[in-house]
Amino acid sequence: MLAVVLGFCLLAQEGPAQARLEREIFVWQVNHNAESNANQTADRESAYEERQFVNKFNHLLDTLKEFADQYNHHKVDLKKIKALKKAWRDLEKTDGWLRLDEATGH
Repeated sequence: MLAVVLGFCLLAQEGPAQARLEREIFVWQVNHNAESNANQTADRESAYEERQFVNKFNHLLDTLKEFADQYNHHKVDLKKIKALKKAWRDLEKTDGWLRLDEATGH
C-alpha cells in the first residue's frame, strides 16, 4: 500500500522517470494480481480434493456397513466384497498419505 501511495506521489513528476515509475507500478499490480489468483486457485483445488476425499471415505464407510450387515446375518456376497475393495482403492487414489511408501515399507 505504501508503494502505491509513493508511486502516486512520484507520478506528479514529469518526464522519463514518471513513465518508468508508471510501468513499475503496473508490473507490481500485475504480479500482485497473479499471486492472488494463484492462491485462490490453490485454495479451490485443496477444497475440491478434500471434498473428493470425504465423499470417497463416506462411500467406503457405507460399503463397509452394508458388508458388515450381511456378514452378521451369516451371508457373504461376493459383489459386496468387490464393492468394498473398489471403494478402498478409490479412497487410496484420492490422497497420497493413504498410500504406503514402497521404499520405506511404511
